[in-house]
Amino acid sequence: MASTQVDTGCASTFYQHQLLDNNKRQFRLLRLCNSSECAMNYQLITSSLENHPPYVALSYTWGEETSTGSINIDGKKFKIGTNLLSFLDTYHADEYLWIDQICIDQSNIEERNHQVGMMWEFYIQCKFVLVWLQDEKTRNDDEKSSGWPTIALLHNAYFGRVWIVQELLLSKDVHILVEGNVSVSWESLRKKCEELRPEIRKALPSSTRWMVESWYHRRLFASHTPVSSTYYVTTTVGWFCDKKCKEPRDKVYGFMALVQPSSRVDIDYQRAVQEIFLDAVMSMIREYWHMRHVTPSDGYELQRVKWNFKESIDSSWRLAQNMSFTNLETSGLRSFVQCIWERVLRYEVTGSSGNPRLNTKTHCITSVGFEPSGRRLSRDEQLKATHDRWWYETGGRRYYHDCKEWSGKAKTQEYLA
Repeated sequence: MASTQVDTGCASTFYQHQLLDNNKRQFRLLRLCNSSECAMNYQLITSSLENHPPYVALSYTWGEETSTGSINIDGKKFKIGTNLLSFLDTYHADEYLWIDQICIDQSNIEERNHQVGMMWEFYIQCKFVLVWLQDEKTRNDDEKSSGWPTIALLHNAYFGRVWIVQELLLSKDVHILVEGNVSVSWESLRKKCEELRPEIRKALPSSTRWMVESWYHRRLFASHTPVSSTYYVTTTVGWFCDKKCKEPRDKVYGFMALVQPSSRVDIDYQRAVQEIFLDAVMSMIREYWHMRHVTPSDGYELQRVKWNFKESIDSSWRLAQNMSFTNLETSGLRSFVQCIWERVLRYEVTGSSGNPRLNTKTHCITSVGFEPSGRRLSRDEQLKATHDRWWYETGGRRYYHDCKEWSGKAKTQEYLA
């Protein structure tokens, strides 16, 4: 990798991204630029989704933030993770690349919000997605066998990432880089996996096995037609929220390209993690009511499941456990999730509105929220909340769940404002 490391005489200053025009749906592409002064120098160009050269989108793991290297972009130093550095040192094809770590200004939150919201289109419009598995921690030269992926390959940390789900499902084609510029197709990997003995295949992580074997789902998404398969927040979170990511908000954001438009959560990395979780819960409540009481007339029913109460509450709780909340926040969430879905079920059974067709978008839960400790309880009083607390509103009343260690046998401690 020494050839990719920057010579300080070649890049004396750090590269700074130029602003993109969001109204023109612009994005950046990276290209290797052979230079007589620098062995490895890259160029970033600005394109738009409506007018761009053919490009390849990279799918990979970022690796540890403390482990970094650097490359040249337009003769200036640019820091990247060592796993990406290893890829660039290996892959020398003369083509444009889209790589999130480089092509998105990660220090610009506004740009990051906008570009992440467009990422699904980057993967749809690329020639193919190139998968880079060669992480330094998992690489084992002895496990290579005629260039074919092995069992160790299928246990690579790559398959545990949140973002690979949409990256692999949305792309027209997927190639796995195995050595140098040599790659194998995703279909080849799928067939290789099918040849494994059943007991070995079952030993693979379930989400990895699903991603490798889900040829049918990949074909539906990659068809890019009005009847392409579209998931719901409830099912997507239930299946994939245990996948890994450094940013807890991505436990929700990482799947937004896959869910039906009415269920999507707005992407904003400046909002609190608690708010993102609550947005997802409200989407699940709308989905539950929609699937139980409304006959959909759009083209999003190829992936329709028979909705049930248990799936909704299980997905909510699984997401809560995977959002990196503190132990105390999670203690309040257990009671919150249980009670909010009991309200939904009770509302459905009793039909308290008198008309089950009313409130199909919000159901009986009108709003949800999270209040940190120290917040004033009243404008007229000096009382302040002594604990963080989750809340929801129904029937014009607000119900609270404190984030604290509970004593006694009661599992649910709910109180009115």
